[in-house]
Amino acid sequence: MKKLLITLAVLGLSFSELKSQVKSIPDFTFSRMDNGADFKPANLVPAQKSLIVFFDTECSHCMEAITEYNSKEKMLNNLNIVLVTRDAKAQVDPFLKKYGPKISVRKNTTILSDKYNQFIAKFLPRKYPSMFLFDENRKLMIYSDEEKDIAVILNKISGK
Repeated sequence: MKKLLITLAVLGLSFSELKSQVKSIPDFTFSRMDNGADFKPANLVPAQKSLIVFFDTECSHCMEAITEYNSKEKMLNNLNIVLVTRDAKAQVDPFLKKYGPKISVRKNTTILSDKYNQFIAKFLPRKYPSMFLFDENRKLMIYSDEEKDIAVILNKISGK
């Protein structure tokens, strides 16, 4: 009985660690939506914060989140904005034209396809939208999957 309890405790710790969010930007390979080229952490502008948003074009909370970031796009200077989805370009383009027309065309925004299905295993998001803000050293500052936390994320971006 004691061995069983110890085994269950160890398994419980292992599973709880699997559920914890990443602590820094993991190694990944996504595809750029604009040209299909691979995009890796090395492609991020160094010494800048990075906002990575995992979204789905049919998710109403994602629509709200992208709309909110779009309305505050002037606050999103001097950071890497990375929008990642598993959806096809045919769904992503109209979605971003409707909900993120300003943010999606910014020079510091990169729209990526998770065609290798890595995001969930690498970043461990809980649900859509999953928003990760990493500092200049690629360490996680904040993770949220609630659009109500966008104000907190924007404050962290601006250094407040």
